[in-house]
Amino acid sequence: MGDLKNKVILIGGNHHNGLGLARSFGVNGIKPYGIIVGEGAEHGFVRKSKYWAKTWVIKSDDEIVEFLLNAFQNEKEKPVAIPYSDGAAEEIDLNLDRLKEHFLLPSIGGQQGKIAELMDKQKQVEFAQTYGIPMAKSCVVDLNDIRLPEDMIYPCIVKPVVSAEGEKSDIRKCDTETQTVVYLQELRKKGYHRFLVQEFINFEYEVSFIGSCSKVPSYLINRKVRVWPDIGGSNSFVHINRNKEIESFCQRILKILEKLHYYGMFDIELLYSKDDIYLNEINWRNSGNSFFSLGADVYYAVIWYYVIINSENSCDSMNRTCDNDFYAMDESLDLRHVVCGNITLKQWFRDKKKSKAFALWYSKDLRPTVAQYFYLLKELIKRHGV
Repeated sequence: MGDLKNKVILIGGNHHNGLGLARSFGVNGIKPYGIIVGEGAEHGFVRKSKYWAKTWVIKSDDEIVEFLLNAFQNEKEKPVAIPYSDGAAEEIDLNLDRLKEHFLLPSIGGQQGKIAELMDKQKQVEFAQTYGIPMAKSCVVDLNDIRLPEDMIYPCIVKPVVSAEGEKSDIRKCDTETQTVVYLQELRKKGYHRFLVQEFINFEYEVSFIGSCSKVPSYLINRKVRVWPDIGGSNSFVHINRNKEIESFCQRILKILEKLHYYGMFDIELLYSKDDIYLNEINWRNSGNSFFSLGADVYYAVIWYYVIINSENSCDSMNRTCDNDFYAMDESLDLRHVVCGNITLKQWFRDKKKSKAFALWYSKDLRPTVAQYFYLLKELIKRHGV
């Protein structure tokens, strides 16, 4: 594998998403280059991984394009750029025409701005309707003129229209119209201009469907056992999906992505209820759950890299899906359930023992793990809790 001429460049923030990706490539003998974006990135834990060939730090997403063109303009073979944050994915897609002469990139049919357009949650609702995929009733509210549709269903979930525009911590469940209006007014004071209001689906559990879409699709489907925080949170403990109905639903979505000529990573959230399966959202980028690859032995990002550089035979022997019993844990998030008394420490240790992959812990690459554990411990002491 040492003779691969196309460099791989991973672009995003100081987040375990990038760490999971770097480790995925590293253990497969490919040392990636990293462009780490944002405050605190310079001394962040992600750069400490032993698997990087080299990393750089830039202040914001709007520096990505110029940096890529300056740093990698003299390559004989086009480098492959993989964004792992919403901001990076959007910036690259909005500048696709300039970049695709020099780089191999994710896109929808090679069209500039198409991914950025479908990052908009309202556009995703229209997309779901076009293909007959069930999705919660939704509307985008202009915060300078707050009006809710008369037929809006309550309780509802209030969340940013585009993930890159907001914080997960601002996602909230509201039980009534009055409560929703009051919260939207609070969000206006925070500086938001628009927000999505979506019917709350009374689901049994959430499902994460992550992977890569190319001539050789590769993916993982997992049931979220625990998420943090409980509303709009990220998964903290997951188990592989055993539900055939969910699997065929995911296959259907994958066929739609292929029909759209989407080439890239995806992170799709589903809601499972006894009546139906609902699409919650599509993230058109690499998943924050990329660390699952290390335990499931399904390196979907690496497979995508081989396909895009026309080296499919390199991934012939690689697993495209996972058939084994598989658990994974984001230990720093999941431990908060213990601190808050949702589960016992004994239960947590039992679940930890079952897990084959962790967001931070990886015995072959401990420098970033130790750095982030130490940082989180300091934060915990400083804040006197979660």
